[in-house]
Amino acid sequence: MDIDPMTAINKTKVSFNASQLVAHRGYRFKYPENTKLSLLKAIEAGAIFIELDVQFSRDKLPIIYHDCNLLRVSGKNKSVFNINRSSLITETASESERLGQTFQLETISPLEDLVSILTQNPTVTAFVELKDESISHCGREEMINKTARILYEVAENTVIMSFDYQLCLKAREISWPQVGVVLETWSDLNCEIINQIEPDYIFVDQEMIPRDCDLKSCELLQKSNLVAYEIDDIQIGNNLLERGVDILETYEIGKFLGIS
Repeated sequence: MDIDPMTAINKTKVSFNASQLVAHRGYRFKYPENTKLSLLKAIEAGAIFIELDVQFSRDKLPIIYHDCNLLRVSGKNKSVFNINRSSLITETASESERLGQTFQLETISPLEDLVSILTQNPTVTAFVELKDESISHCGREEMINKTARILYEVAENTVIMSFDYQLCLKAREISWPQVGVVLETWSDLNCEIINQIEPDYIFVDQEMIPRDCDLKSCELLQKSNLVAYEIDDIQIGNNLLERGVDILETYEIGKFLGIS
């Protein structure tokens, strides 16, 4: 019996549900990354998990932004560490090189914007990645303390995470409800500090996962949720879930939820 290719694609799409997906920097495929618009559009598309990045300004206040330089997203070759937050949040975050002039009015958001988003969407959880470039500028203690102070009222809806394991450990030490780590290498799963952190979520580049690893038998992964990122292919996503990955992080949240 012949199978309609479109029917097969649609069947593949509906195999995903929102609890298996993280919207990476919001709905980045269609909107400027890490903007309030992008995060809200991801939620509108059906996401219950969103991810965003945090850097710190010259006056050591958190902004929702991935790079420590404004060039790629905002079109200016300036460091965020040299500009006060009051000025940064007036800068465009339009990603005009990637998306054209459509989103020129979208500006950099302070971390406080996440509080209003989660207050209005209480079933959503946000993964808040503290970028390690800010450590030398602010110090880990100040980064954690300022982030926690701002997010306190939505703490149950946020996961503090980082590539920097010491930052993650500090989040655990202040008893933040949920903590995640982003693995630098797969072998770091065996590091003592990872065991100390006891991460609720472990993020890893999908290409870093060894092909011969039985994920379902890994003791640490049985205690955490494994999140594979940079997923843009439906079949790869399905294969990873079948192998034992718990959640997929994607720029294309709409595609994986079957709405685009």
